[in-house]
Amino acid sequence: MGNNTKDTGTSSSASDASQISRRKLLTGSGAMAATLGAVSLGVVVVDTAQASEQVSWDQDTDILVVGSGAAACSAAITANQNGDKVVMVEKAPISGGTSAKSAGVLWIPNNFTLKAKGIEDRREDCLRYMARFSYPERYDASDPNLGVSAGEFQLLQAFYDNSSAALESLRANGDIRVGEWRMFFLDRPATDYLDNVPENKTPTGRALGPLKADGSMGDGAELIDQFTTSLERRGVPLLTNHQATHLIKDQQGRVIGLECNAAGETVRIRARKGVIFATGGYAHNTDFIDLYQGSKLFGACAMPWSTGDFISIAGAAGARMGDLSTAWRSQVLLEEAMQARTTAAGVFYPPGDSMVQVNRHGKRAVNEKRNYNDRTEVHKQYDSSRAEFPNLLMFMVYDQRTAEAFANNYPLPATPLEADYVLSGDSFEELASKIQARLTHHASRIGGFSLSEDFARNLEATVKRFNGYAESGEDEDFQRGAAAYDTEWMGVFSVMQPGGKWPAPKGPNNTMYPFQSTGPYYAIILAGGALDTSGGPAIDASARVLDTHDQPIPGLYGAGNCIASPSGEAYYGAGHTLGMATTFGFIAANHAHQQAADES
Repeated sequence: MGNNTKDTGTSSSASDASQISRRKLLTGSGAMAATLGAVSLGVVVVDTAQASEQVSWDQDTDILVVGSGAAACSAAITANQNGDKVVMVEKAPISGGTSAKSAGVLWIPNNFTLKAKGIEDRREDCLRYMARFSYPERYDASDPNLGVSAGEFQLLQAFYDNSSAALESLRANGDIRVGEWRMFFLDRPATDYLDNVPENKTPTGRALGPLKADGSMGDGAELIDQFTTSLERRGVPLLTNHQATHLIKDQQGRVIGLECNAAGETVRIRARKGVIFATGGYAHNTDFIDLYQGSKLFGACAMPWSTGDFISIAGAAGARMGDLSTAWRSQVLLEEAMQARTTAAGVFYPPGDSMVQVNRHGKRAVNEKRNYNDRTEVHKQYDSSRAEFPNLLMFMVYDQRTAEAFANNYPLPATPLEADYVLSGDSFEELASKIQARLTHHASRIGGFSLSEDFARNLEATVKRFNGYAESGEDEDFQRGAAAYDTEWMGVFSVMQPGGKWPAPKGPNNTMYPFQSTGPYYAIILAGGALDTSGGPAIDASARVLDTHDQPIPGLYGAGNCIASPSGEAYYGAGHTLGMATTFGFIAANHAHQQAADES
């Protein structure tokens, strides 16, 4: 390689950065991208495999951030605020990652809206809630670390200690505008996903959302738009179509740069203070799904570029992997996932009250109104007696009343049979026949999964039992409606209008209503899916990637879905993923800056 900077992006030479459009910034054409010159340094090791190679750098910076979602933007803005020179690289042709198609919510403990109301979200209380939710099998209230390992506990502490500070830094500098996130059509703060345990002393109000210029609530696209506006204002270049391929170390083992593939050209970027990976998971790497997930993920909401690159890149640099089996789970429609693995949405809040989800035996297996992450765990359950996964696919069964009263609330179409993925039958027997025919059609892609011979008979008994619970108001099998989360989110999707055909239910439990005694009945086939996976290299409380001896790899940091989740499988509340990602991006940038200062 020579010493000339390669023309790997569509660089602009405009002198007035304020004239650079955001579109140009997002395609790697910011003015700063053109001014990053090539620097030739001494002997380095590339992936510990190319000793004594003389590397010629194409670009040079203090902090190199890989990715462009919430975690990456938080890291880049924080680094810039610290006075560090920053470059961002993104392998996709567009920026924002999966964050851009999310709801844009940030779950932040002890945030400014809680404080304004005089609500104290105490550290010890929040830590107990998080430890209880993340590690229920080990949680011990009497233990100083609440029953979890020191490293796990330190990650939870780091999140609580930095999440509000990260948000306030972004707010104070005008990088984002956020306010209390309300539950869509209900004028109330969002309820946490495990509100009904004694450890959760602040079950509402931790979720915040991006505010538009007019003060109304925005979504993930709005959040990313605010972030990228800030990056443009700060002059931080974002180079798209730059896929990270290898980390570059010096002979002391410190990560000092990154090699990228930019449209077939090799680009090497030096990072004097650190490389921060803040990329996606591996939701669309089917080889990794088969290797690491305990059950099949049929589809995911993640952007198609979420293929787990950091697992291989960090592994080659000596990183220890954390738990690779975790994911932010959501049920998806089997029919949609069969058409495209990247799904537009998940079944986050199943509408309907005269509705159940049953397995291949026609039996309920889950509280249908629990949060999407925990509810989707049901697809992983293994029946050792039959050596099968009876819930690999679940069947959302409902009656004519629910089909009409909750119409046009996803996944219910505007009219009962408008969508091809909706199956119907005048009886449970006919419905079972329609379901089995559809399963047979997809047999080669679902492992031959089929209904049991007693499905229709069991389904009829299941509905009869459910009707009894609906009348009494108590679900003795799965406690549907016992938690505030269940009933409040049901309220969001109870869209019966005054004067409509179906009156609002007046029973003792708004999540359940008896099925009609006659058909037609409907079914939608649900499969296990995800927003994205959340497993990868292990990090410490400073967001440093750890090696196989649990020692930090100097100069290498991680945040977002590409690392082993600091919360394990738990999804604390609406906005948990972005809140965690934004916080650890903030932690990483601050540590890289301070570490460099300490070493100088």
